Amino acid sequence: MRNRPKVLIIDDSEADRILLHEAIKKAGLEVEVQTARSGEEGVKKANELRPEAIIVLDTLMPGMNGFEACKKIKEMDQDSKVILCTGVVDAVDAAKARAAGADDYCVKTDDYEAVVGAIKSLITS
Repeated sequence: MRNRPKVLIIDDSEADRILLHEAIKKAGLEVEVQTARSGEEGVKKANELRPEAIIVLDTLMPGMNGFEACKKIKEMDQDSKVILCTGVVDAVDAAKARAAGADDYCVKTDDYEAVVGAIKSLITS
């Protein structure tokens, strides 16, 4: 029997962690979801879950931001699958996400459709 894919949500906002988890369930994705509330905690959890976890990172967090966390995760394992998410459309952030090694970059919407779509895409890749 194959293990369910893992998704690690790293976001300082508890509400965003809960809403994304609910959106994943609503979309019918059969994944195990874990969460972290900071970049530092997320990097540690990503290291424990690698290589199979898909990591969803908020860009703006106090302490270690999502771009820094993405770089650290990719340094540990360049094959890690990382999605950087933001609440604001910004071409500079998209370029920074690519430079950090993110596999995808998307904007958080109320329904998290883009984030869930990015997770689905990485599960099947």
